[in-house]
Amino acid sequence: MKMKRISFIPLRFLALCCFVGAMIITAGCLGQSAQTEDNVQEDNIQTLIVAGPADFDSRIEMKMNVYDVFLDINANGKTIPGHLVSSWNESDDGLTYTFQLNKGIEFHDGTQWNASSAAWFLEWCSQGPRKNDIAFSKISDVSEVDEHTIQVTLKEPYGAFIKSLSSESNSHVIAPTSVEPAWSNDGEIVSFIGTGKFEVENYVKAQSAEFVRHDPASGEGTLIDRISYRVIPDSYASVSALRAGDVDIIGVADHHSTVPYEQIPQMMNDPDIIVEKQSYGRYQVVELNCKEGALSDIRLREAINLGLDRDKMVKELLASAAEPAYSVVSPAYPWASNLAGTEYTYDPEKAKNLLDQAGWVVAGADEIREKDGQKLTLTYIVPQGEANSDSIAVYIQSELKKIGVEVDILVLESGAAGEERQKGNYDMYLHHSWGVPGLPEGPLTGKYHSTWGSWPVSYHDAELDQLIETAIATGADEDYSAAYLYIQEKYACMPLYDIEKIAAYRKAVKGFTFSASIYGLDLSTVSIEP
Repeated sequence: MKMKRISFIPLRFLALCCFVGAMIITAGCLGQSAQTEDNVQEDNIQTLIVAGPADFDSRIEMKMNVYDVFLDINANGKTIPGHLVSSWNESDDGLTYTFQLNKGIEFHDGTQWNASSAAWFLEWCSQGPRKNDIAFSKISDVSEVDEHTIQVTLKEPYGAFIKSLSSESNSHVIAPTSVEPAWSNDGEIVSFIGTGKFEVENYVKAQSAEFVRHDPASGEGTLIDRISYRVIPDSYASVSALRAGDVDIIGVADHHSTVPYEQIPQMMNDPDIIVEKQSYGRYQVVELNCKEGALSDIRLREAINLGLDRDKMVKELLASAAEPAYSVVSPAYPWASNLAGTEYTYDPEKAKNLLDQAGWVVAGADEIREKDGQKLTLTYIVPQGEANSDSIAVYIQSELKKIGVEVDILVLESGAAGEERQKGNYDMYLHHSWGVPGLPEGPLTGKYHSTWGSWPVSYHDAELDQLIETAIATGADEDYSAAYLYIQEKYACMPLYDIEKIAAYRKAVKGFTFSASIYGLDLSTVSIEP
């Protein structure tokens, strides 16, 4: 197929071009050099230079230095009290939640965090730009009990309501004065005002953002005082900028994998660079059309899963920088522990037998299987921008051909790909699944429930709907495990590998730690050695 010409060679050439362009843009719009010993010592101010692939306002990660989330999470995705809320309780009927707010907190402009601003925030979420979020659409009333207590009443019970309040994307708390008109329940955000450790000093769309520590004393004189965020769209260019010392840290400003895996060994061998990685349970997967076409037959779904050598894939294509995925979600989590022992293992002979049983036999010299005069050809849609998508697509194409399955690769712009997904015009579709905090609910409600999700040809049936609804209602690990085991046994998707988040930074950067959430980012504990 002509799609086999896909390779990393043109990407490296493009990276060089993008790097030159990105550096020119960065220098021109910011008018400042990268971190040097001289500028740190002269001003006694530490500035951390962060590179990311997209506009500050389009990604939540950098915003998490400006805002706090209503509730927090731990590493297993369980909701816990955080900076803003000290505790909560739920009524027996699941309709009323009472939240105790932490005291002594204010927004960057001096507005107090209290029952008035907390109640306004949840009312704004339910009536304003976030009202289409399923959790906020359930809110019927928000009332102030006392100065630091609010009560929320739902229209109907919703088991995932508390978990939704720990979502960085939809539950990061903004000041009532940051919308126009101020304190209006449907106002549009016009400024970045939160309760986080840093406040936004300057923002140039699609180019840069400058942050200053809100309370200088909190830096204790040893931690960074400022953050300078620079947009470098090309991932190879960002690696080059880090190795040249033009930026301090990369890979942290996006929940997508933005550090090329093939570059990791080189960076790990660089004595001036530290590389760390963290799993959030977010898998790169190939979603399957389980409703129409050849893959509506479970035997074919099982066959293509058994025909893929995931170990070889991550070793040869990803420089062993990722872990292969053998199940729809990781059995390491307590809410998916019963998936242990059900992993999809590489077994090409069994895959061929399954295809034989389904009536697909090798008939021609090309060794592609046929049935009733029709070749076994699968359309594989790859949205542009998915990490490592080019090489992975060609690898899957090559592996499945060994068992007699032809794969036509169709690379589409992400919007066009999404339209085809909604229409069900695919057999296979590359997609990154949810990670903490979107687990365990995300894949269940987003893909595998017949009416809640936005994947019309993913695997659906009434029994699975009931399992999902029970899990959401109870929040119990065993109920989530039951739903995921059912999906695993139906071979509903083709898991590929764990999209671990990669952070790479200069050796002089100290104190960086990963957050519990894939969307989280706290740079307030970072310092830079001269």
